[in-house]
Parts: sequence; C-alpha cells; structure tokens
Amino acid sequence: MRTRIALKTAMAVIAVPTFLFTMFSISPAASAPGSHTSASAGHETRDLTMKLASYDQDRRAAQLAAYAQAVEASKVRTYLEEMAYLKAMAARSATTIPAAWMPTALCEEGGRNDPVAGYFGIREWNGFDGYPTAGSAPLSVQLAWEATYIGGPPDAPGQCHSY
Repeated sequence: MRTRIALKTAMAVIAVPTFLFTMFSISPAASAPGSHTSASAGHETRDLTMKLASYDQDRRAAQLAAYAQAVEASKVRTYLEEMAYLKAMAARSATTIPAAWMPTALCEEGGRNDPVAGYFGIREWNGFDGYPTAGSAPLSVQLAWEATYIGGPPDAPGQCHSY
C-alpha cells in the first residue's frame, strides 16, 4: 500500500511539471502579437529533447511501477505460503496424540482413528459434544471425552481401558 502511494506521488511530481512545461513552452500562441519571428533550429532541438526526456521519464515510471507490482505480488505469495504452512502445522498438531495417551491408542485401535470407536476404542460415546461417533470427532474432543469419563490414561503403559 505504501509503495503504491509512493509511486503515485513520484509520478505526480514528475508528470505535472513535465505537462505544464510542455504546455507553456515557447510556441506560436505564446509569442507576442505582431511578432513574426520564425522558429530557429534551437527551439526544435529543445522541443525534441523535451519529448525524449518525457518518454524516458515515462519508461522509468513504468519500470518502477512494474517493479512495485512484482514486489507486492511477492509479498502476497510469501504471506499465503506462510499461512498454508501454519495451517498445516496446526492440523498436524491437532492430530498428534499426546505421549501419555499413545500406548492406549496403540492398544485400543492400533494407533488409528476407527470410524466408530475413535483412537481410544470408545464405544459408549452417546453423541458427546454433538458428534455421532467417537471416530467422527477430532482428537481434541476424544481426549475431552476421556478426561470427562475416564480421567486419564491407564496407570501402566500399554494397558488397554477396561470399559
């Protein structure tokens, strides 16, 4: 956004004086009434130089605008890549079973999310938190069910629940 404002300001600072100078430079309309002097070769060169300078300034402004657009596109692309990475990391952490619960998940369902019983073999789900089965609920909700009804993982590692 700042880059766009800076470019517009730079173009205005360059374009407005150039336009005014071109409009009010020596021309037949600007000469005094009654004087019939012909244009000399110096005036033609001066006008030609002005046109070349104007073209060069326009070309530079176009290059600067293209560069600013490329920088802006790069910033947007970088932002979107970072957001995709952060979303992937959040999804990965949401499906990572805590170390204390991993032996239970391996014992109950082999470490996979069973469509009915979830990770922890929960058969008495009863629509907890609005999900029809434990397997349809995310890991965080399955752990909340375990905390509510069981309290924690079994005392000995690798033991299955006895419910």
